[in-house]
Amino acid sequence: MEEVRGYSEDKFGHFLRKELSQLTDVTLVLLKGHLFTEFAINCYLESLSQAKRSNFFKENFTYATKLKMLVHFGNFENEGTLILEAIRILNRLRNGIAHSLNVNEQLIQEFFAKLDKALPPNNGNFRNKKLDIPLRLTSGIAIICGIIFGRYLEIRDGKN
Repeated sequence: MEEVRGYSEDKFGHFLRKELSQLTDVTLVLLKGHLFTEFAINCYLESLSQAKRSNFFKENFTYATKLKMLVHFGNFENEGTLILEAIRILNRLRNGIAHSLNVNEQLIQEFFAKLDKALPPNNGNFRNKKLDIPLRLTSGIAIICGIIFGRYLEIRDGKN
């Protein structure tokens, strides 16, 4: 998935919609969503790296380590801190699935609550309690990916 780094904002959005929109199982949404956030994080961390040919897709950093790098180097303050907390919760949800095949419903609600605090009102279907959980998760994960990938694009395209 290294080719993700060359995507435009539109192409990345289409990619996410294609991959996530058809998922109806909470477990699959969480596992794939975790992967897609990692793709966006990899791109962003590469753009911050001082190494000329950094490749976070091939580095052996854990997801948790990448999150720590975002905290230290990623310029995520105020609402961005809540986004990082939501990503940590997503990682805990993924770990619960990977280690015990368990989806923690309380953590899902915490994920939605962090996003709700971080984002402007009326932004995202994750707030719509009439929708099923997989669709709400898909919306929240797509927003997170968009924020991180958008920051990557600003640096990549020289707008920062």
